[in-house]
Amino acid sequence: MNSVWRSIRMILASIASLLIGGMIGAGVALLYAPQSGRATRAMIRSKGVELKERAVEEVNLTRAQAVGKANRMSRQIRNQASQFSHQIQDMVEDQQAALKETVSAIPMPFQHNGH
Repeated sequence: MNSVWRSIRMILASIASLLIGGMIGAGVALLYAPQSGRATRAMIRSKGVELKERAVEEVNLTRAQAVGKANRMSRQIRNQASQFSHQIQDMVEDQQAALKETVSAIPMPFQHNGH
């Protein structure tokens, strides 16, 4: 389960880096913009929309990866529990058979031998 959280933290860090990089890029673009304020605002708005779309894609990808990993882990745990259950059942059956064999080997007092 720790690996799932580690993966989620890594992806969230990537998203944060992406957003911070986008903001820095937008700031640099403002400082060096050879166009009018209106054109610069339009460009920043466009870049903001692009960043938002990329962030949403990353979040959706992260969610899908986390769900997939959780499903795989759940399936693995169910399989291991099933195997463990079968092993215990086999052990119980073996012990029952051994007990029956031991009990049947004990001579019973007052057992009628046909005489």
